Amino acid sequence: MFDSIGCSSCHIRALPLEALSFEDPGPFDAAGTLRQGEMDAASTYNLELLDWARTLPRNTSNQIMVPLFGDLKRHAMTDRQVATLGNELLSQRFVERNVFQTSELWGIGSTAPYGHRGDLTTLDEVIRAHGGEGRESRDNYLALSDGDKSALIAFLKTLVIQE
Repeated sequence: MFDSIGCSSCHIRALPLEALSFEDPGPFDAAGTLRQGEMDAASTYNLELLDWARTLPRNTSNQIMVPLFGDLKRHAMTDRQVATLGNELLSQRFVERNVFQTSELWGIGSTAPYGHRGDLTTLDEVIRAHGGEGRESRDNYLALSDGDKSALIAFLKTLVIQE
């Protein structure tokens, strides 16, 4: 159902990662952040040392498939009829106030409240708040039977943070 109503067009189930180790600062850090060469040594992080990271599946290219449920992209999330998520009072540098990076859904079952300001208390509320580029998926959700809505919410609640 998650896929059929369009949620996975932005909340992509898994994104490929070449390796589970990285350095900070790294080669792609933007101006205004700490960059390579500005420190004596970078810090190296190796997620392969974590039990849960070793269980991540790999694709046919041997890339690690991270169950992010996101696309790391920004989307306009309001329109004239659905503007709940456009309630940001502070502007983001060079980004409109109704444009946000897709929230990753991994762990969403453990992270209420929702919305960029934490003003939505249920998963149903935050789904209903999708306007703009998320409007079609929202409308598809609203067209579901109550049982199917409950099933989708139950699925999202399985995406919890494991300790």
